[in-house]
Amino acid sequence: MGIKIHYNEEDDIFTIYDDEHKPSETIEFSEFLNIDIDKDRSIVGLEVFYASEFFSALNKIITKSLLESVDKVLIEHENYRNNWFIVLVFEKDGEKIRVQLPPLRKAEYTSPLIASSQ
Repeated sequence: MGIKIHYNEEDDIFTIYDDEHKPSETIEFSEFLNIDIDKDRSIVGLEVFYASEFFSALNKIITKSLLESVDKVLIEHENYRNNWFIVLVFEKDGEKIRVQLPPLRKAEYTSPLIASSQ
């Protein structure tokens, strides 16, 4: 996976994406989180709004200054029944910081494109 990251300090938006796989759909899970999935419903990107607030609520080590200077982020995800379990692994100066996102129920979130065609 060719994972790329971008942090917009001014708007506090953290983006993680796989530049080798194009998303076919973006799912808005909350006011904080969008997830890009491919045609096989695998996660290929995340967009986190109010990123410093969001991540520090999950792990106090993740601060705005860390987001500004992080070297690499890996996305680990598992599908179990109707849920995605996602762990982000932030790498900074050789240190790894794991952040477990809350479980996300796939069935509760329908793409606006799919919902509009039903």
